[in-house]
Amino acid sequence: DDAGDYKCVATNEAGVVERSLTLTLQSPPVITVEPVGAVVDAGATALLHCQARGEPAPAISWSQQGQPVVSDDRVTVLSNGSLRVAAARREDTAQYECVARNLLGSVLIRVPLTVQGGPAHAKGSIIGNINDVEFGIAFLNATVTDSPDSDTRVIQAKITNIPRSIGPAMRKLISILSPVYWTAAKEIGEAMNGFTLTDAIFKRETQVEFATGEILRLTHIARGLDSDGALLLDVVVSGHVLQLPALADVNVKDYTEDYIQTGPGQLYAHSTRLFAVDGVSVPYTWNHTITYDYTKGKMPFLVETLHASSIATEYNPLEEAVAFKIQASIAKGKSTSVHPGSHNPDVMALLSTDIDECESRDTCQHECRNTLGSFRCACPSGYRL
Repeated sequence: DDAGDYKCVATNEAGVVERSLTLTLQSPPVITVEPVGAVVDAGATALLHCQARGEPAPAISWSQQGQPVVSDDRVTVLSNGSLRVAAARREDTAQYECVARNLLGSVLIRVPLTVQGGPAHAKGSIIGNINDVEFGIAFLNATVTDSPDSDTRVIQAKITNIPRSIGPAMRKLISILSPVYWTAAKEIGEAMNGFTLTDAIFKRETQVEFATGEILRLTHIARGLDSDGALLLDVVVSGHVLQLPALADVNVKDYTEDYIQTGPGQLYAHSTRLFAVDGVSVPYTWNHTITYDYTKGKMPFLVETLHASSIATEYNPLEEAVAFKIQASIAKGKSTSVHPGSHNPDVMALLSTDIDECESRDTCQHECRNTLGSFRCACPSGYRL
């Protein structure tokens, strides 16, 4: 409180003289508003506040794990010293440092920012043909929310531009047509969903076989998140499915899927499912392989099991749209769940020495499908074994 304006006055019989001066007390920076660690969803905006006082007034700068933060369209240091990160991405997860400097020194404080994965929403395109019907480009839009009454995530989606001739049949294919449910499934314990494992950049090849002989093949390409935090998907589909009457009551049963780490950047998954048509159960099975950047690492367990439940689906012929809802979670596999670093001889032998039985010409009379540790014979459309 000694700082301020002073005046010196000298007086004698001949007159008066005075001089004014200002006393400034310099001080090093002191953080007055500390930034608080934040957890935000991908696509949201994060705001880290930081203010300091000192004399001269300190300048505030930010760094990310020791590297200076460079302002751009998404990341901005505001005039009040706060750091704003718009359309947050998974790679924005880091330790940030607020540094206040003036002539007398500097002070630094660290704060963590965590951007949560799991595809708040997804969008993409589906092209190809089903039952020899070309449907141009269908459009997928999905949202992901936490279930309020169970330890799952709820995936709600709509696929538009589905012709009426195949719309009813598409109702049982909802989870196969889009890998959003695996990408965004609720993670139980240390288990990883598709987003955490691959940063939502992967390729998935799927083959579906119905008990009535139809075969459907799909290729999914996940291209990460766009600037709004939406998961981007492209799907190509080709083949045949069991045709269903437009007014048939379709009920897709709960199911599980096992995901097996077969190597760096490689997964194998399989499932057998049921759907009911007017109360009559129809089984179908599928398997798929997933490839992704091996530098992202592996699942924490050799096998993870995904649980899908509360599945609802409907086709609206006026909108030419299939709408569906799935609740999904993923956890450590129950059967052969071992860490990739361990050596379960039975499992490791199966993974490393799988024989392609289809290489032999006399394995099947028509089409042969190799699977992990086995094989399956298939018939042309219209026939059955």
